[in-house]
Amino acid sequence: MPIRSCRVSARSAALARLLRGLLREDGQTILEWTVVLPLFMAISAGIIFYAWLWWNQVTAATAIHDAVYLAARHGGDIAEARERIEELLNAALGGYAEGFSYEITPDPATRSVSGTIRREKVVDLPFLGEFLFSVKASSFQRLERFWAGPPSGWW
Repeated sequence: MPIRSCRVSARSAALARLLRGLLREDGQTILEWTVVLPLFMAISAGIIFYAWLWWNQVTAATAIHDAVYLAARHGGDIAEARERIEELLNAALGGYAEGFSYEITPDPATRSVSGTIRREKVVDLPFLGEFLFSVKASSFQRLERFWAGPPSGWW
């Protein structure tokens, strides 16, 4: 009888070792990282790229609005407005600010100043291909003075 119980416990021990070997989780962490890391990096890159697009749009909108408002306050002084755009774009974007084109136009008939700014560039994204990077903004301001009434033709 003692021999038979030894054999049963030897079989049980072998079966337990086999099951423990099959249920081990030693390599699970590295497998999870190899699956999740590329996904995490892709999502992180997408968030960073979207933030860069957003930052460029906000900077361009702020620059054109500030410049047009400055021109409207000073009676349509375009030179001062152009300096303000360059100052804001260079401060926020550095060397990337060189690709922006802008236009500020005073309109004496409507006693106003309007301006537009834009930048369109094709960017090559890894694994995705070409992407049109487009930033556009505009602003319209009335000249800041007291006027006796609306411009002719507005009513």
